Amino acid sequence: MDKSFYKTVYEHSEYEIPKIKWSRFIGNIFHGEDKKDTDNFLAQIEKKYPDASHHCFAYRYDVLINQDIFWTTIYTSKYHKVSDAGEPTNTAGKPIMNMIEKYELHNVMVIVTRFFGGTLLGVGGLIHAYGECAKQTIEHAKIVEAEIMKTVKFNYSFDLVPIVRNILNKYGVKTIEEKYDKDVEGEISINSGYIEAFKKELFENSKGQIKL
Repeated sequence: MDKSFYKTVYEHSEYEIPKIKWSRFIGNIFHGEDKKDTDNFLAQIEKKYPDASHHCFAYRYDVLINQDIFWTTIYTSKYHKVSDAGEPTNTAGKPIMNMIEKYELHNVMVIVTRFFGGTLLGVGGLIHAYGECAKQTIEHAKIVEAEIMKTVKFNYSFDLVPIVRNILNKYGVKTIEEKYDKDVEGEISINSGYIEAFKKELFENSKGQIKL
């Protein structure tokens, strides 16, 4: 029973690499957990650099935990998107995403803004430029570890309140909501690495009355 963590950034940061054939490439990285976040980040950069030629990006959020055939833990994201924003297909968004994946980041968005310098870079040059800018932006950002939290809902009778309270305290869960009617309806946030042990303990200590 181990806590699950993923790598991300919490602080927005910006980094500009040296000009490539007179084109400017400016990278921005954000922590985002939903589509509203990513839309806001893109709008923010478009407003900051309204005269830019392109705002290319990649993002992924909502961490998923899976296992391969060798029972090795694999982290993926439920939602992900890349955009070339007018550059040739797969020359911008994909290289940016490749760097996000290389550094095993989740719940992040990386936007690379380009100011065209008057000289075409070609497909290979664009892939290198966008990938390098994303790489440098990530390396200059503050990468942190965050817990992978999941929401669990369950019901239990009032006589089980002391038992449930002890188990909740043991696993250090965060109570999102509690409703009291004929029974208690609870909604909590718990580290995903604890979920199976948590469910088992609730079931056994309630003699099967609490099922999740």
